[in-house]
Amino acid sequence: MKAVQRGFRDKLENYADLSREFPVRVKVDGRAEYDFCCFGVDDSDKLSDDRYMVFFNQTRTPNGEITLSQSSGGADFGVDVSKLPGAVNKLVFTVNIDGDSTMGDIGSLELTVGDEGRGLSLSMSGRDFHREKAVIAVEIYRKDSWRVACVASGFDGGLKELLKRYGGEEAAGGMAPSKGAEPADERPASAGTKVELRKGQKISLEKRGGGLGEILINLNWTKKQRILRKIDLDLGCLYEMKGGEKGSVQALGNNFGDLNNLPYIALDGDDRTGASESGENLRVNGKMISKIKRILVYTFIYSGAANWKDADGVVTLKYPGGSDIIVRMDEYGSSDNMCAIALLENVSETFSVEKIVRFFRGHRAMDEAFGWGLRWVTGRK
Repeated sequence: MKAVQRGFRDKLENYADLSREFPVRVKVDGRAEYDFCCFGVDDSDKLSDDRYMVFFNQTRTPNGEITLSQSSGGADFGVDVSKLPGAVNKLVFTVNIDGDSTMGDIGSLELTVGDEGRGLSLSMSGRDFHREKAVIAVEIYRKDSWRVACVASGFDGGLKELLKRYGGEEAAGGMAPSKGAEPADERPASAGTKVELRKGQKISLEKRGGGLGEILINLNWTKKQRILRKIDLDLGCLYEMKGGEKGSVQALGNNFGDLNNLPYIALDGDDRTGASESGENLRVNGKMISKIKRILVYTFIYSGAANWKDADGVVTLKYPGGSDIIVRMDEYGSSDNMCAIALLENVSETFSVEKIVRFFRGHRAMDEAFGWGLRWVTGRK
């Protein structure tokens, strides 16, 4: 990778093969939550087609010219400029910070563009910004040929203001383009139905009768493989309380939690043989949501399965009066044994649920990716 400075511009062909897809990656080291977007704009810098805004609830353009895989602290965009329609003259990649934090509070911002071994990279820190709520990170634009600019410019407004800048409209009921995408924070359908999340999609739990009640998070996996291999696929979670307490709930280390006391999360048990038809269950005391900041639900292969395709896991979230929320572990390419499945965050005293499905080589790597800051040691059951 060629290290560059803010303001760098050059022909894109020097850093990527423009006949196929290449990556644009953005990583932020900080304790806040971040949203990553790409605006595909015309020659007047306007979003003339809302289907070319790629963000957490619309993770690909119509023909897959731009795709997004996002976590809480990073985004991997896949870009194929050879497929872009002529009306899209520029791609603008942005980072937006949620909550009360600003870009001046971040530890670092890392940008990379282009193919492995020949791309470019830019590193910055919070000292390079002030009180901005967003950064216009990278622009890829047509000027005789495709070019790249490492803008890395702070922007005072957040995602809503960025949308206005590029000519989009806010959809009724949530932050989203006015056409071609679903609301960023959907509401579940009526009780008894099921909602299956796409990767990066978020959905809010509805309060019934003034509260959420008990939330059941179930992990189940392929019955056929249970017979053949007796898979031991363990369910667990990281939690962070509003008071600052952090920890994990999992069978490894016998941290089964407590539903009625801190952390108000409990694991039913440990299905070591795969014989249980109900799989494994986490329970969350929804009455205590005012004390819970976020929960990261994960699973790891303790023994028995050669890869994730063998397990074919499915997580189902159930709560009183709401629709079942389905998260399928439908990515199988990783050989890492740990998978972050879903992130539950306290937003206005209810949980926003986001599909993550991101793989890691153990607890410590996952912890670092989501900024939990726990100390991990080797354990056994």
